[in-house]
Amino acid sequence: MSNGADRKISLPTIARVALANFDLYSNEPNACAVIERPVFCLIGANGLGKSTFLNTINFAITGAIPDPGRKFQSAQDYLRNAGRADRSDDYFSGRISEHARPIASVTVDLAWPTATVSVTRDLFGTAGVTRLAIGLASGATDIHEASDDDGGDLSALYRAKVLALSGLEDFAQFVFLMHFVATFDEGRHLLMWDDAALTNALYLAFGADPVAAKAADKLQRDMDRESSRGRNVRFSARHVADRIKQLVDLLKGAETDDHATSAELQTQHDALVARQAEAEQRMRRKQAELRDADLKWTDLSASLTETQLEYRRLFSSRLRQTSSVDHHPIVRATLSEDRCALCGTVHVATRIQAALDKGDCPLCDSVLDRSGADAGAVAQLQRLDREIARIRDGLATILDSRARISDEFAAAQASDEAAAQALREFEEKEAAGLAKVQSGSSFSAIQQEIDKLEKERLEFLAQSEAHYRKRDELRDQLRAYEKALKAQYEAGSERFVPRFRELAEDFIGLPIDVELEHRQGANDSGFGLRMRMDDQLRARPDAVSESQRFFIDIALRMALSEYMADSSATLLIDTPEGSLDIAYEARAGSMFSKFVAKGNRLLMTANLRSSQLVLRLARLQKSAGMQIVRMTDWTDLSEVQQSEEALFTQAYDAIDAALT
Repeated sequence: MSNGADRKISLPTIARVALANFDLYSNEPNACAVIERPVFCLIGANGLGKSTFLNTINFAITGAIPDPGRKFQSAQDYLRNAGRADRSDDYFSGRISEHARPIASVTVDLAWPTATVSVTRDLFGTAGVTRLAIGLASGATDIHEASDDDGGDLSALYRAKVLALSGLEDFAQFVFLMHFVATFDEGRHLLMWDDAALTNALYLAFGADPVAAKAADKLQRDMDRESSRGRNVRFSARHVADRIKQLVDLLKGAETDDHATSAELQTQHDALVARQAEAEQRMRRKQAELRDADLKWTDLSASLTETQLEYRRLFSSRLRQTSSVDHHPIVRATLSEDRCALCGTVHVATRIQAALDKGDCPLCDSVLDRSGADAGAVAQLQRLDREIARIRDGLATILDSRARISDEFAAAQASDEAAAQALREFEEKEAAGLAKVQSGSSFSAIQQEIDKLEKERLEFLAQSEAHYRKRDELRDQLRAYEKALKAQYEAGSERFVPRFRELAEDFIGLPIDVELEHRQGANDSGFGLRMRMDDQLRARPDAVSESQRFFIDIALRMALSEYMADSSATLLIDTPEGSLDIAYEARAGSMFSKFVAKGNRLLMTANLRSSQLVLRLARLQKSAGMQIVRMTDWTDLSEVQQSEEALFTQAYDAIDAALT
């Protein structure tokens, strides 16, 4: 680990993870894991939610869900995208049931050498902090609860506290470190071969201070933006130059000055314009018809529901009012058993039925009211029944109509696109001839258009040059930071590179080395680490096997995290043991143990199978150093997995035996 002289960052350890109403875990929706040992391993079968557990931890800590397609441009841009509330809502929607959405939350307790922070976030509605407990130096705890009007302030308080404890300049830097360096998740993002993300990590690990890292990150982002703007404007200038050339060729007589040809060209163009307009109009008509069909369907569906409810109410009322004696439980029991349900007298069913047929009450001989009320109710029910049938017929008709209109709308869209494409291609091909037609064969008008376009081209070129000058100014400023980082890396590499070699070689079994590569092109900047394996350059990830690149990348994260932290480093790893053969599984377990032996911590997930990685790690760490949590305590196996439950039990037993 780094000593105090060259440290920059103090990273937290994860002390506790508490889920509330997280019903993805059906057996334990309020699961709570207290992280008591250097290695915490959540182990279970595929599809039970191991990866979700790690992503939920990161969500609690950073307010953002790690993005598996995480193309890195800058820390700020990444946080803006990954930290959107709708992104976290979308992620948890497929994992948390509808009734648990308003009450599902996660709490993570973080520990720094000088303080503790407990942060709670609701899983839906906002990515903001809803509860914050800060452990003070005095031993007291300062607790803050969010209300509707101060949730943003609580998130700001949490961010400020994290930055103060971590020694970072910007919360986006903290999110970057958690997602890109401290976490190796199901996205399998490779830091070693992502120069943009690696450059940012190197600034934070080896740079003079986080302020410089933030400034370099901004300069890189601004430089890329100016370079992109310069290219875009220059492209526009080339497009204008092409139009000028067409008009110049027209003035030189390169195009045939034939009145009949010009008239024909205008006719063709007008026909294409009319065809495109007609196609667009038809598409809009079909779109309106489709909306109208949907509206009719909605109205009829609501009408059907209302009519069915009225039918059920009337039917229930009729049963209560006109048929209550016939259907009374005592009467029905007496008739079915031929025994009085009140006194037990037998052979009374005939007399009871005769009284009912006569229209009298079988108990008191009163005349039952079977007047027009019942007949009116029946008539009303018949009317409602006919109305329900009519509405259903209408719905069936609308469905048929909507299917037809939908097909016609799709065809109209295709026709509109084809007509628009035909018009574009004609205008591009006949640009010069159309310009001649539209100018009325006036060469002076064409020359005026050329002069106008030339002025526009020069303006584009001037804008492009301005953007490139600005890019060069930013690049010169960035070079000063890069020069400083290069010197700092050379000094720090005396400790960082040997540690990376030690971890990577423990897994790969071959000599490993890395060297810093500084990119210095006109539009290029930043750094990469070029790896050599057995003295062979491996510049691309596909130059090594899948398992090699995964665990070499994990070794890089371990070495970087260990180097930049002034205390223990914590890594979150969704173990990619599926890519390993049995020999490499054991070596990976040894590599993990070597990382932990330096006082660092691992929070990992693993598949429940005869994994030599977990077994080797368990044998090396024993129960004092490794904590196993079974996912089968939290949630049920699938039907297929249940049929092989004995195999899972054997795997658990083998790991438990290795720990003792």
